[in-house]
Amino acid sequence: MQLISLTVVTVENNDRLLQQLICSQILKKALILSAFFVLVFWFSPLVYAQSCDYDFQSTAETAHVKWVYDGDTLLLDDERKIRIIGIDTPETRHYKQAAEAYGAKAREALRELLQRYDYKVALYYGKERLDRYGRTLAHVILPDGTNVSQWLLQQGFAHTMVIPPNVRLADCYQKAQASAQAQRLRIWRLKNHQLQDSATLSARRKGFVNLKGKVIGVKITRKSIFLELDSPFKRPIKIRIKKDDLGYFRAFDPDRLWGQTIEVTGLLKKRHGRRTIYVSHPSQIQLPVVAKNQGARPAPMIKWSSPQ
Repeated sequence: MQLISLTVVTVENNDRLLQQLICSQILKKALILSAFFVLVFWFSPLVYAQSCDYDFQSTAETAHVKWVYDGDTLLLDDERKIRIIGIDTPETRHYKQAAEAYGAKAREALRELLQRYDYKVALYYGKERLDRYGRTLAHVILPDGTNVSQWLLQQGFAHTMVIPPNVRLADCYQKAQASAQAQRLRIWRLKNHQLQDSATLSARRKGFVNLKGKVIGVKITRKSIFLELDSPFKRPIKIRIKKDDLGYFRAFDPDRLWGQTIEVTGLLKKRHGRRTIYVSHPSQIQLPVVAKNQGARPAPMIKWSSPQ
C-alpha cells in the first residue's frame, strides 16, 4: 500500500512539473512573440508614418491609381494626373530628361507601397487644385492612414517642396525629411544633397541644393526680397522671397542679415548667367536670430507659421 501511495504521489508531482514546464514554455513563447510585435510596431515605417496629425478640413475623395510615373506623380483610372503635394523626388528618364540617382528606386518603392493596398488611395486637395501643367494637386493617403508624402520623405526617397498656398503639413514633412537626413538615407547619401558652402559652389551646379552662405547683399524690389550669398564668381547666388509669401514667415528682418551666415534648401535655377534659389516657406531657410547691438545667436530666426 505504501508503494502504491508513493507511486501516485510521484506521478502527481511529475504531472505538476510537466504542467509548470508547459506553462513556462508557453509564457516564454508569448513573451518572445509580444516583443517581436512591439519591435515591428516600433520600427515599421508605415506605423511611424501615422504619427502625423492630418487635420484635413475637406472630405477625402477615394480613387484608384492606374500608373505611377515617378515618385511624386500618379495617373488615376479617370486619366487625371496627380502631383503629390509637399515633396519632390529625383527624376526618372523620360524624353530629354536624364535619369537622376534614386529616381527609378523612388518610383518602384511607391509602386510597391501602393500595391499593398490594391492601388486604392484617398485624395485631399490643396487650396490650389491645379499646377501650371494641369496636374491635380493633392495629398495622397492610403487606407491605413499612411501619408504617402511623409512615407517617401522618411525613407529618403524625396525632399520637401513647399509651394504656397498648399502649405498644410509643411512642418510635418520637414520633420520627416530631417529624420531621413539624420540617418543619411538614400538621397541624403549623395554629394549634391550634403550641406555645401556657397563660396565654393561650382558654376555648373543646378537643381536641388543644400547651401550655407554669408549674406553679402540685400535688395528689395516691388514684388520680392533678394538675399545675395557669397560666391566665387562675379555674380552672387540670390535667394528670392516673394512679398506675397512673407505672411508665412515670422520675425523676418532682411536688413539685419548683412554679414550673417544662413542655410537654405531648394532648387537652384540658372537664367542668363544668374543663379537663383526660390524660397516660399520657412521650411527652406534657417536664419540666425540677430538682436540689436548683439551678434547672431545660433537659434533659428524664422519659426513655423501655422499650417494653412
